[in-house]
Amino acid sequence: MELSRSTDGSAGNLPETAGVEVAATDPVVVRVSGRLLFDTLTPVAEALSGPIPQSCPRVVLDLSAVPMCDSSALNLLVRTRSSLVAAGGWLRLAGTQPLVDKVLEITNLTTILPRYATVDAARQQTGGEVLPGPE
Repeated sequence: MELSRSTDGSAGNLPETAGVEVAATDPVVVRVSGRLLFDTLTPVAEALSGPIPQSCPRVVLDLSAVPMCDSSALNLLVRTRSSLVAAGGWLRLAGTQPLVDKVLEITNLTTILPRYATVDAARQQTGGEVLPGPE
């Protein structure tokens, strides 16, 4: 995650940027860090629509370092899932944090976006869905 700083070292007015790493494996693993908000999504959107996921439409999205997301991030996840499914693949989420889980549950997106405790569990589709509903 990057945060802009002014020349005096104080936080600037520019938005955070989500960090992204893409592992060209099968399935593709996309590791994301930082808050997924309207003004931080560009690197994630570019990675998910880039050449690696296009060549292998099975993607595990590692969200273990994502503390929160907004509706624009949910929109990106749904669009990504739709394009991957249309190409014969899937999108699985790994390591989702409590606030992200809550947003997915409230919006009922858990029915189409399977969640797993770890990247390995998502890769192997073991360990079932992670996290029961809010108590």
